[in-house]
This record gives sequence, structure tokens and C-alpha cells, in this order.
Amino acid sequence: MLKLLPLFAICVLHLSVFSAETRSDQTDQPHSLYAGAAEKEISPPVGIEIHAARPNVGIRDPLFIRALVLQDAAGTSVAIITADIICSGFAAMDELRARVKQKTGVDEVWFNCSHAHSSRWLRATPSPGQLWTDEMIWDEFYEHPIEENPPEAKWNRRVHQAAVDVVAEAKEKRIPVTLYAGRAPVQIGFNRRITDKSGWTRMGVNREGPAVPWVNVLVARDQKTNKPIAVLFEHPAHPVTVPPGNKLVSADFPGAAVARIREKLGSDVIAMYGQGCCGNINSFPLRKSLAHNDIAGRTLGDATLKAIEESEPIAATELTLRKEQIHIPTRPLPSPELVAELKEKNKDNPARLKQLNKISAAQESETAPTPRRFDVYGVLLGEDWCLVGMSYETFSQYELWIDRHAPFKHNMVFALTNGGRAYIGTDQALAMGANGGYEAACLPNWGGHETMSPHLGPPKVGCEKMIHQAFESLWERPSSKPLKAK
Repeated sequence: MLKLLPLFAICVLHLSVFSAETRSDQTDQPHSLYAGAAEKEISPPVGIEIHAARPNVGIRDPLFIRALVLQDAAGTSVAIITADIICSGFAAMDELRARVKQKTGVDEVWFNCSHAHSSRWLRATPSPGQLWTDEMIWDEFYEHPIEENPPEAKWNRRVHQAAVDVVAEAKEKRIPVTLYAGRAPVQIGFNRRITDKSGWTRMGVNREGPAVPWVNVLVARDQKTNKPIAVLFEHPAHPVTVPPGNKLVSADFPGAAVARIREKLGSDVIAMYGQGCCGNINSFPLRKSLAHNDIAGRTLGDATLKAIEESEPIAATELTLRKEQIHIPTRPLPSPELVAELKEKNKDNPARLKQLNKISAAQESETAPTPRRFDVYGVLLGEDWCLVGMSYETFSQYELWIDRHAPFKHNMVFALTNGGRAYIGTDQALAMGANGGYEAACLPNWGGHETMSPHLGPPKVGCEKMIHQAFESLWERPSSKPLKAK
């Protein structure tokens, strides 16, 4: 039996549970799981920018969107999508997931971004008359509305449609399967946060810092032949082995890992990389060469193959799908005296002055900075296996915490899932204030990632406990019968 864990509510959490309901499209064989997988290439054409405003000059290795559709005998279904995309905001993800569900009939959709830094950001399809606000600029990661760049808009629409098509194809290919779960040791990156004697945090190679030293796998095998039809594998690290000046489209080490897996298992096997909690982890060596990229991918691919070889069957065959949304408060605003000082120092920097004026306006109106939406998701197979997904680039400590506390024999963790731009650090990192480094610092350190965000600063200390409680709510047994899937 699963151990019931207490949940002390800090905010109102709305739990949605999808469970069994007979479907007209279910397969006849009872007490089985069904799976189908498919992929489509989504590489952008020459000239379209890849991350960091680099107009690409060609394809080094193609980008793909892939889908694994799981369905139990009662008809509960989930589409797990992985994509060679650096990231995507909530606006794009809410739109895409709703469209995929409506067009394909699956109960739930997860979209995980690999975070490859030589790929592109996926944006929303704008609504007529939609205002281009600072909040949209942040969520969409671009200064201009997408319709102002027709080639970019065309590629963006193609990826949105590919998500529908790849799930529809995977669903069409469903066959009875046995799922296997496994894990093998591997570490292709290191913690990137180094704090010096003065307390200042910078980016570097911290070989002693927290990191996830394994790869998790889920294998779907044809029940008749025992041949794998799909491999879902997860390991957290920023895909940043490709040099920063590279102008070739690349999936980085995840693409090389997929190539290695298919080299051994066959090109008909759909291999899917899921990005874990990589917020404070860089692949190693950092931005070195395309050759080092291939070595990192091969290392991860070989570890994945070992995990597949040592994997064991999952006995449970009933899917339970859960989701949770909380709102994380933002750090208190800096003092009016500090803001006045910063205005004087940055009087020739319009962007910073604009942000400081927003902070002053909030102080004068005694308005608290806006909180962040934070989503978590769970796919549960009895007590045997759980996949936890979450938005944002979260620190590796969150994945390590789940591994210690989740009451399942096997677990897998995705970050960068279904939207959310920026970092979610630990309370320890956030408590460092201005010394917290790129991922967690606040003003007067302009080097903190979220000093320019619409939230006016990074998350508040205390968010770590809230997130842990949201995770726990995914695997606590509800007191009443789960809702029927709709």
C-alpha cells in the first residue's frame, strides 16, 4: 500500500484526477496497457534564428518532436511529447495542449522541452487584437509579436500542427505492450553554481555540488514480440556542449544520445529524451565543440542502453493522471531607498529604469508583486512507477527530493514541462539575496535572471516547501473515488 503523506496547505490546490472510463476506441484485450509512438522532424529553415539571436546557416543534426501515447484497458490515455525545443511559455503550451486534446481525444498532454541551446523557442499563435504586453514578451521570450516575422510564424504554426499529427499517429499505432522501468548510473554534467569566500555566486564547474547521477528509462515492449517500440529516457543537464558561436541547428547531446540508442536498437524504435531538473546543471565540457557534444550524447546513450538491459517489467496496468497548480509568491520588493539609488546609477539605461519605475509604482500603491503560476503533473502506475512533471527550470535538488520521498518502486522526473520561463531555485539559493547568482539573485544584482521579469524579482524564500507539498499531493490517495476521465 502507498504510504499516506500529510499535506499542510499553504495555498489552495486544485487536484484533477483522471481515471478509468470505457472508450469506444479501446482495444478488446482486457487488463493490458497499450502504447504507440511516432516522430516528426521540426528543423527550422535556413535563416530563422536559433537561441541567442543566431540566424541559422543549416542543420548539423535535425530537430524532432516525438510522442508516446499510453492507454489502459479502461481507456484512460496520456500523450507524452518530447521536443528538441529550448523552451516554451504558458501561453503557447496551454494553446497547444488544448488543441491536441481536442483533435486527438487523449485525456492529458505533457510537452517536455529538451532545452537544447541550438534550437528555437516555441511561441503561441496570437489572437486577433491581442495586446503585446511586457508579460507576453517575458512568456514568449521575444521583443516582437510573431506575426511581424512571417517565416518565423510559418515555422511556429508547423510545429503546433506537428504536435497534433504526431500524437494522432502514435495513437493510431497503439498495440498491447508491457512497460519496463530501469535506471543506470551516468553523469554528463556538473552543478554550475560556485560560491566564493565573499559569498558571491558565479557560474562554473562545481564537481561537489548537487547533481542527479543517473538516467531513468521507461521502455514500451510489444507484448507479442517483446521488441521495444519506444524508449523514454530522462537525465537532467543543460544541453550546452555545442559552441556558442555555432550557427548550425542542433539537438545537442540529446540528439546524439537518441542516435546512439537507435544505432543499437534499430531505427524503428522511437527514442525520446526528457529533460529533468537541470536548472543548476550544465553539460560538460561547457560550449566546447561538436565533437564533445557527440561524446556526451554517446555516453548518455550507452547508459540508457544499460538501463534498458537491466530494466524490469511494471506489473500495474491502470493509469492514474493527476495535475496540480499552485502560485508561488515573489520575493518582497527592495526598499525605496535602494530603488532610488539604482535609478540614479541606471539613468542612462531605459530598460532598467522602466523596471525600477514599475517597482516604485508597486511600492506607492502598496501592491505586492505578482506570484508565479507553477504546475505539476503525475502519471501513476499503481505503486510501481510514477512520472512527475513540472514547469520551469528547477534545480536538481527537486528531482533528488522526489527520488527520496516518492512512494514508488521506480520514478522519473521532468522539468520544463507545459510552460514556464525562468528558474526555480531552492530556498537556500534564494536566501542569498543579491549573492544568489544568475538563477536566484535579486536587486541590486542585475545579473539575476528574474530581476527584469514582470514579477519584479525572483521567488520568495519558502517556495521550496510549497513545491514539495504539491509533489506530495500527486501521489496521496484521494479520500473519495477518482473522477471519471472526460
